[in-house]
Amino acid sequence: MTRRRRTEAETNVSRSMVIMLAGTCVLAANTHAAEITGKLSPPERVTSVSAVDRGAKRTFDATYDRTTGKYRLANLPTGTYDILLETAAGRIEGVDLKVEETAPAAKRLSVTPADLDKDEIAGVVDLLTKLCTERKAERPQGAPDALVACVRENAVTVVSLVKGKPLTAGAQMFKVPLRDQEPARIGEALLGLVSLTKVRDQLPRDFDLIVALTQGGPGEISVLPVSPGMTEKDREWIVNWVNQLKIFENKKRVLDLDGTGDRARVLVLKVRDEPTTLPTQEPTAFWRIEILDFKKYYGGWSSEKSTVVVREQVPIRKFRTYKWMFEKRLGGIRAAEGAVSVVPDYNVPETLDATRGLVPY
Repeated sequence: MTRRRRTEAETNVSRSMVIMLAGTCVLAANTHAAEITGKLSPPERVTSVSAVDRGAKRTFDATYDRTTGKYRLANLPTGTYDILLETAAGRIEGVDLKVEETAPAAKRLSVTPADLDKDEIAGVVDLLTKLCTERKAERPQGAPDALVACVRENAVTVVSLVKGKPLTAGAQMFKVPLRDQEPARIGEALLGLVSLTKVRDQLPRDFDLIVALTQGGPGEISVLPVSPGMTEKDREWIVNWVNQLKIFENKKRVLDLDGTGDRARVLVLKVRDEPTTLPTQEPTAFWRIEILDFKKYYGGWSSEKSTVVVREQVPIRKFRTYKWMFEKRLGGIRAAEGAVSVVPDYNVPETLDATRGLVPY
């Protein structure tokens, strides 16, 4: 049996179907792709925008409008990206220092204010309202619906008056402009409430204290635990640990760090610009940027792993001309399938911050 040869018309139809199917596949893939958008100001300081997925080792160029400062990266594979800016002042490179917050161990606690507490709370609210008025700060229209005090490391750090239900999307928070010893005085009054002293052993180190304010006077007092943040002592310990490292490089410096009470990510610059026994044609600089991950065990910090962000071996004459700053606000952008990730607006500096990267020397 002989096979019938396809006519030219049939061949063209088949080719058209293949092209249409391929286009449909691309369209379907793009429909579910991720997208990142953001805005830079002033826009004229930026010449180009891109994003890098360091895990996949892939870089994608953004469309950038130098008039509005808006940029867009479309059809991205899902992943975590760092934004890269080429600016008149030099390169600004995003780095991911984000640490996943651990759930607080303590549970929410609610108590009813004692009779003595009601007068104390009313006095604190009157004082806070007066301070807002005297210092020309924004304050709620009419009586506030709640008072929120941020307690960190067992001390009040920020106090706000609230209109609406606290910690909800529709609530309006009015931060009270406290000065000098005023946070300590307010903290002494609030944390000394009779109803709270009775449950003192149940209070976490870090929490938000919420006092409902009704027409009949102070209502329920709630203690909402939050994940503990890094203390200044934590930061000093980590920086000191890095400074004491014995490494091949003759210079090392912490550029930035971020973290919680039990996890931290630290950005470190390491440079070797002294002579070595390695064969090179001219004086050479060996340098790298690393992210060190730390975790706290039983009250002490331990280095878990390191991730290289940039590593180069370049002539010293070239290295000394570098203008390169690393910016955590442009790093760790999560891009999810079918979603648009909006990067917070970024103000592009006129000159680079030498403490967070490299400048000519």
